Amino acid sequence: MHLDTPKGVLVCGHCGSVDEGPSLAAHLDIGGPSSTNCPACATPLADSRLDGNGVLFCRRCEGLLVGMACFVEVAEALRTREDRARVVLPREQMPGMRELSCPQCGGPMLNHVYGGPGNLVIDTCESCRLNWLDPGELRRLARAL
Repeated sequence: MHLDTPKGVLVCGHCGSVDEGPSLAAHLDIGGPSSTNCPACATPLADSRLDGNGVLFCRRCEGLLVGMACFVEVAEALRTREDRARVVLPREQMPGMRELSCPQCGGPMLNHVYGGPGNLVIDTCESCRLNWLDPGELRRLARAL
């Protein structure tokens, strides 16, 4: 994320998501570093919780690694905290624009359009049952109608 000073918003350099709200970190209970590194910037991810759901959060790039088993619960937990009256702009990234390695198994993550709300592209490791969300993507999903 980088600050667009004239507009006063954070903008994701990868997906173009615009984030006017507080950092996702404000909604998380962030613990210590985990043994898992961020697939985007290689920083150790922090063990974190959102309404009791375990997630791994990158303090540097603010990406989020979420297990598929609790993905819907994590999105719903943030949805209860978000202003849903905001417009979700069209996404700027397309599948295949990059390839990330799964931080658990090291294999390539599938970069694909998410089938739910939010019109975003996420990265998934099917064998490890993990989803990687770039900065702003969980908020984008939570704000979508």
